[in-house]
Amino acid sequence: MSDQRGKVLSFGPFELSIGNRLLTNGAKVVPLGARAMDLLIVLVEQANKVIGRRTLIERVWPKRGAEQVSLRVHISALRKALDQSDPGRRYIANVPGRGYSFVAPVTSLSSPTSGDLEPSSRSRLPARLMRMLGRRDALATIQMKLAEQKFVTIVGPGGIGKTTIAVAVAHEMSAIFNGQIRFVDLSALGGASLVAPAMAAALGVSVQTNNVVPALIDRLQERPTLIILDCCEHLIDGASAVAEELIRRVPTLHLLATSREAMRVEGEHVYELCALACPPEDSSLSAHDVLQYPAVQLLVDRVRAVQGDFELVDADAPIAAGICRRLDGIPLAIELAAGRVHIFGLSKTASLLDDRLNLSWAGRRTALPKHQTLNAALEWSYDLLGEAEKRVLSRLSVFAGGFTFEAAVAVVADETIDEAKVSDCLWELRSKSMIAVRGQEGRLGLLDTTLAFASRRLAKSDEENHCRRRHAQYFCDLFKQGASMDMPERLRALGVEVDNLRAALNWAFSVEGDAKIGVELAAASASTWMAMALLTECRKWMTKAISRLDDASTGSRQEMIIQSALASCMMFTDGMTEESYTSWAKARLLAECLNDTECQLDSLLVLWAHRIRLPGYAEATELADRCGDVADGSGNRGAIATANYMRGVTYHHIGRILQAEAHFELSLHRDDEASRQSLIKRFGYDRKVDALAVLANLAWLRGCPDQARRLNLMSIAEARQLDHAVPLCVALAWASFNTYLTSPDDLETEALANELIDHAAKYAVESYHGFGLSIQALCRARRGEGDTASATLYRGLEKLSAARYGVFNWILQAEFARCTAVAGRPRRGLAVFERAKINLDDTQWYAPELRRIRGELALGNDEGLAVGRQYFLSALELSDRQASLSWALRAATSLAIAEKSAGRKEAAWRTLQATHAKFREGLETVDLRLAKQVLNGSYWRDSAINSIH
Repeated sequence: MSDQRGKVLSFGPFELSIGNRLLTNGAKVVPLGARAMDLLIVLVEQANKVIGRRTLIERVWPKRGAEQVSLRVHISALRKALDQSDPGRRYIANVPGRGYSFVAPVTSLSSPTSGDLEPSSRSRLPARLMRMLGRRDALATIQMKLAEQKFVTIVGPGGIGKTTIAVAVAHEMSAIFNGQIRFVDLSALGGASLVAPAMAAALGVSVQTNNVVPALIDRLQERPTLIILDCCEHLIDGASAVAEELIRRVPTLHLLATSREAMRVEGEHVYELCALACPPEDSSLSAHDVLQYPAVQLLVDRVRAVQGDFELVDADAPIAAGICRRLDGIPLAIELAAGRVHIFGLSKTASLLDDRLNLSWAGRRTALPKHQTLNAALEWSYDLLGEAEKRVLSRLSVFAGGFTFEAAVAVVADETIDEAKVSDCLWELRSKSMIAVRGQEGRLGLLDTTLAFASRRLAKSDEENHCRRRHAQYFCDLFKQGASMDMPERLRALGVEVDNLRAALNWAFSVEGDAKIGVELAAASASTWMAMALLTECRKWMTKAISRLDDASTGSRQEMIIQSALASCMMFTDGMTEESYTSWAKARLLAECLNDTECQLDSLLVLWAHRIRLPGYAEATELADRCGDVADGSGNRGAIATANYMRGVTYHHIGRILQAEAHFELSLHRDDEASRQSLIKRFGYDRKVDALAVLANLAWLRGCPDQARRLNLMSIAEARQLDHAVPLCVALAWASFNTYLTSPDDLETEALANELIDHAAKYAVESYHGFGLSIQALCRARRGEGDTASATLYRGLEKLSAARYGVFNWILQAEFARCTAVAGRPRRGLAVFERAKINLDDTQWYAPELRRIRGELALGNDEGLAVGRQYFLSALELSDRQASLSWALRAATSLAIAEKSAGRKEAAWRTLQATHAKFREGLETVDLRLAKQVLNGSYWRDSAINSIH
């Protein structure tokens, strides 16, 4: 009846094994006939759905069919069998006129197969408890709510089991979401602004902006996904804002949160997780009676985990029930009590527990707040420890996110407790369930509630500051040692310590802390923050470190490292702002004073990039030349390659085409691969991809469109091999633009622009997203989609402006103006051109085309042939000076078409013929075909504005 032959379904007290066709109630088999079993399997597998009578008959009697009276007889027999085993509960409902429905909550008890979760998903989802008692109904209800209502928050006090049931829900629903489940633990985060970056990290989204939510929305649109946001209460404002935005914008997202309070936002459905049911206060209850309650089941199960032969007898049943009632059915408190039963026995455990709780709650038991109950249980468990164990447990509370055995010994041991004693205490605490094992690497940690309790104990002592200092110093030394590792090894060793890193920095920069240690730790951890793409947080700590530098640290290598990291974070999160430029300028001065060549080169590279993008070519040229001097002095091949790349880009932008090409060739042919990869890892940028892309444009300018196409393909191929967002953006941007220049109506142009838009949006690279939109707008404008194209263009230009990327603004707007005029709106085209405030005296690489387009607009707007001719001649003169054959061909073509008098037309014709004759390839491109038509007299038109299509 089912393809999932190993599946076991649970409802009420029953378990139904599909493959074995077996229904059990505890240890008893429930007898069912073959037809009744078939009916049960069909109904349970489609629980809460109405199944028509005809459908049931076809499923159960597929070959010969049956009368509806037979169906009713077997349904009646099935109901009777279920009622005898569980009287008074309704399982099968008759829906008049429609059929039957199985109405009890159903839970799958089958373990996921090895293919249920992707390896990456499995590693991000905590393991579920092998036995979760008393939560079947809750599990089924939450699954149903989550499937139907999409956004559910599990609410309840600490220790109630919110995380446990959330993890169980995730495992149960893994097949439904095809493994697309991500677990996000918010407990270690220190600020609401870090919620969205934490979700991005869990989803593997690399974001180079402060506003992470748009990138999350784009990623989550790809496929149905379930996200578990665990431990939201201390970040409730940030978590609720992000959750509301995502659930509103992403229809395929399902969100399950755990919190001590509801988020109270649109779309949220709250599920209040209650304590485990406890037996009433009745001394006549037997062991069988009390074991019907999940709180007692949990207590006995956990005692058996330590004492395998434990059996609850009738005489002890009221005692077990009393323990569970005293602990208000809170699972964590019950587990703590169970850990002592094998040592003290039930009676002594109950006595100790009662005495301690009575003392703790004297005079304030009316409300019975459950977190106070848990505190009392933890305090009782704490009092059972030896004095050394108590001190070690309190000191362990300085750790966040777990710890290694070595770290615990190093931080906790001092002159009052030696390392040997600490080691003994650690193992004792582990055996008494006060320390938990986290993950497969044997990493240790305190349960969250135990951690909070131990922290309060430490705060009451006089040694908190001493312990936190030792903790901060330990991780400062650890991260300093990590500086000698390569980045993958460093991330493996130090990435798991990010929560401890946060805790150490928080203390060091607090009023009670030590800013000197904070500055050292910030410098030592800067590269780790960057490598983990935690840019917002890195910026926060580097800013604090800069503000706490003392006179001894000013001008030091520490300050240089911190300033460089801060500048990098500013650049990646905010773009190339003046604030970012100022930070890099400070880093450069420090590097020059310290004679640090690597930092000098990095600073010069980024400062140069700032000025190129504005654009500010005079300063960019100066910075590129300075970088060349530093690189030549270092003798480092990679540094020299970078300097040549910078000069190549600079010369290209200012129209020195042949010099630009020569420097790019030097950069590519004399590069060092290790240095290239290092630059990619530090900045996410690749000089090789960029060099090939710009060389493609240079080849087109020189009149080699076929060579340009080959270089475009090489650039894209190189970029696709790299696991970084920006290089592919660069390659696609130049390829789409170069293809537009060569074959503007080719479908490939828009396909490249569309891929650029999708890729840049996915990784929130706003500048290239804006460029892609602009190219898309030009393609639409050529098809006559004026208003749509205009809106798209200005949306793209707005993104470019916000990212301070002004390199292409004039050519994009000028080309759009020309397309608008060609579409029959010459006055509007001229208005677009003039609104762009284009400087026609500028000599950058596309300046000849700006002058030519202005000439076409002059003819289309009746400014006179003399005005148009002047623009065309100026474009020709500048093209020749730049050695830009393709721009020269366009200007010569426009001039030849425009001239009317025989003498001038003959001169223009000769200029066009001489220019056309210089081309050796790409003879079937749009520009060359048009020039040939003009030369052989086959081109006719009414208006010069239509000359270049």
